[in-house]
Amino acid sequence: MARHARIESATGVYHVMLRGINRQNIFEESEDYERFKKCLYYAKEKCGIKLLGYCLMSNHVHIVLTLGSEPIGNSIKRIGVRYASWYNWKYNRQGALFQDRFKSEPIEDDVYLLSALRYIHQNPVAAGMCRRSEGYEWSSFADYAAGEGGLAETTDVLMMFSSSPKEQTRLFKEFMEKESASAFLDIGEEVCKSDEVLRKKMARICGAASVGEFQMLSSDEKNRVLQGLRNDGVSIRQIVRLTGVPFGIVRKIPKG
Repeated sequence: MARHARIESATGVYHVMLRGINRQNIFEESEDYERFKKCLYYAKEKCGIKLLGYCLMSNHVHIVLTLGSEPIGNSIKRIGVRYASWYNWKYNRQGALFQDRFKSEPIEDDVYLLSALRYIHQNPVAAGMCRRSEGYEWSSFADYAAGEGGLAETTDVLMMFSSSPKEQTRLFKEFMEKESASAFLDIGEEVCKSDEVLRKKMARICGAASVGEFQMLSSDEKNRVLQGLRNDGVSIRQIVRLTGVPFGIVRKIPKG
């Protein structure tokens, strides 16, 4: 199927989404989230992007940015390649970590920008990871609540609410907590809610509770676990997501 040309933004502002290949996790622990934030900082310094917002979820990432000195594809590639290289080194794995083609949509006005920021900050709430946006550690919400000094560059957005720093923060928080019916980029597929249950089961069976830990098992141990998951009726896609084993290999494992 032919790829559609990426729609360019007249303002240079985009909402971007990167997701793990085969929906697998791209973050296993706090150090991984922190490393991705360093990759965002590197892109800011190297190619001059202006980071307006971000939200790092377990298997995908939302970024709102203004382009710098290079095309959007180059900037996102810098981020993805830098993080994937480190992740593969840390977890002793090989191959692609992210889906080949990232998603992006242009943001052409301030109203849409604010709505996009609200959407990404509400992602963890929608996924049941926290009760309120400000309770999630790995998003730019805290940068906006602090007013300055964070990874995200918040000044221009906060000025849309008020010229008073105190009022800016209050009004921003109120707006971020409002319900929104707007549709934005998403992973396009509901994440199975039983992943956590299966991870705990895998930890009991073989001691591996993450993709990285699973990749370090012996071939015989991997095959034993994969066969057990297939026998239990776990879908191929979910097994791929939990173990990082390619779809084609899991599909060849017979049930029973």
